Amino acid sequence: MTYSDKRFIGGIRLASGSAAPRLDHTYFEHEVRPMLGSILVQKGWVKPEQLDAALEEARITGMRIGETLLARGWLFEPELAAGLAEQSGLRYVDLVRHPLDPSAARLLPLEVARRMFAVPIRFIDADHVEVAVADPADADAGALEQILGRRVDLVVGERSAIQNAWRYTTSCSA
Repeated sequence: MTYSDKRFIGGIRLASGSAAPRLDHTYFEHEVRPMLGSILVQKGWVKPEQLDAALEEARITGMRIGETLLARGWLFEPELAAGLAEQSGLRYVDLVRHPLDPSAARLLPLEVARRMFAVPIRFIDADHVEVAVADPADADAGALEQILGRRVDLVVGERSAIQNAWRYTTSCSA
């Protein structure tokens, strides 16, 4: 690849056959950890043009791509959570349909829950707990295991549902 090659902009391959230059979001589909944008486009939740605009806005503002897509109204929170789960090879859990176990949720100190955007949602067995996180990149499973004193299985949930779980558990533990 040369920098004079018109199929590339800044090292990123352009989509062929498009009227206006736009990024080729299929380029990263077969990566070990696929790009979130590729997953969202592949599922039909975001149009390639929307992703291009959101990537540019994220580059300028420093926001994450998912936050940018949500702020623009081009993506819904369950879709973002499902996309992040798929990207990380984790399971998506709808915390509205499958409510958490308050006794599990109370195990994690609120300041840690807020820092990792996490909430324990259910006991798997006596020494094993399932913890929902908004973004797996922000969670430290090893630290959670040490704090909780149990093995941890991470799952991905919606950011707002995790926040609601914090309010519920803090009102129950008062």
